Amino acid sequence: MINNLLDNALRYTPPGGRVTARVVGQGDFALLEIEDSGPGISDAESQKVFDRFYRVDGTDGEGSGLGLAIVREIAEVHQAAASLRPINRDMEADEPAGCVARIVFPVYRATSQGLIQEPVQTGFA
Repeated sequence: MINNLLDNALRYTPPGGRVTARVVGQGDFALLEIEDSGPGISDAESQKVFDRFYRVDGTDGEGSGLGLAIVREIAEVHQAAASLRPINRDMEADEPAGCVARIVFPVYRATSQGLIQEPVQTGFA
């Protein structure tokens, strides 16, 4: 999953651009984020890229359109939510807008009976 996210970020980030990976704890969730300074993506496209075989029009390079579909499937196995959002919604900007891929994982708590999970609605994905 992380390999697919990093591969996409590196593929769409221009030379001299930046890719940042981070994990942040936020309440009952752990957020894995991969941020890039590439060309960005529209809100409409950011919903479609998790569909199997979907490729954004006008993108160069190889790929089958399965990478983010695989990411979503792996996330769901772990009861996590995957999303992709633009950093800068102004798609006409001269500077690369970039985007953030985010996986929101529920946090497990250790008890004397083992690990328990308390999923709640996140509003993140």
